[in-house]
Amino acid sequence: MNILIIKLLCMVVVFTLMMLGSLLPVRIIQADQEKLQKSKKLLSICSSFGGGIFLATCFNALLPVVREKVQEVLLVGKISTDYPLSETTMMVGFFLTIFIEQLILTFRKEKPSFIDLEMFNAGSEGGSDSEYESPFISSGRGQPNYSHRSHSHCHSLNVSEVPHSSPLRLICLVFALSAHSVFEGLALGLQEKAAKVINLFIGVAVHETLVAVALGVSMAKGALPMKDALKLALMVSAMIPTGIGIGMGIQSANSLGSQIASFLLQGFAAGTFLFVTFFEILVKEFEDKHDRLLKVLSLVMGYGLLAGLVFLKW
Repeated sequence: MNILIIKLLCMVVVFTLMMLGSLLPVRIIQADQEKLQKSKKLLSICSSFGGGIFLATCFNALLPVVREKVQEVLLVGKISTDYPLSETTMMVGFFLTIFIEQLILTFRKEKPSFIDLEMFNAGSEGGSDSEYESPFISSGRGQPNYSHRSHSHCHSLNVSEVPHSSPLRLICLVFALSAHSVFEGLALGLQEKAAKVINLFIGVAVHETLVAVALGVSMAKGALPMKDALKLALMVSAMIPTGIGIGMGIQSANSLGSQIASFLLQGFAAGTFLFVTFFEILVKEFEDKHDRLLKVLSLVMGYGLLAGLVFLKW
């Protein structure tokens, strides 16, 4: 199949999965707290599985591609070096993602709004090993605090204020929710081989669907009207296809400049995958005391699944 068609299909499928993941919880569990708690436990296990897939995506799928692109650029430029440029580029992306994340949190700490500055962990409940409360945890503004220690890789929000928010504040919220998504989409759009696109697509689709479901659970918990939930879901779901489109544009240029941009952006994307895996999935999931061995098993299964697919020749 033509790689352009594959990428376009990836854009459509990811957008559809994220829309469904965001809106179905609003429809199904909005007023049912028992379903909400069950969905948190299931999401926690699935999140660990997604963490394993992201590990394999970073180290087994994306990093080898970055190394290939570095060698191509060095060959064209007739440069010889043993310096680990691909790994360094990945770490630059890792630090850049941390900087953006902390910049957002610092800004929102000074000017609090409907964004809950702590992460929303779809699976964690009371019983965390964390000894201290985060300075970013929202007090709940009078709402029942049944997710007092909840945090994860999807920024939580005080959704009750969303309907009254200006377009600028809503854009800030979407940026906070989707800061990593554009880089994940870029990694997909920059690929030149169908097998690589499919391997990356599996990792991105699993992770972003879980992020969307966590957002949907948060919107359901806050009783956000379907009209406003749809508006928020549309903007968040468009981030991955936007990244894919940008990546396709860069990759189609087929010049030395585009090759340099390709390896830099894919290296940055690998750093984003690294950040999401360790800072926003694993550290939050294993902070919770519940189902630890099941989470480890899910992590290993997720890694083994994608690592096996990478090993197979498509």
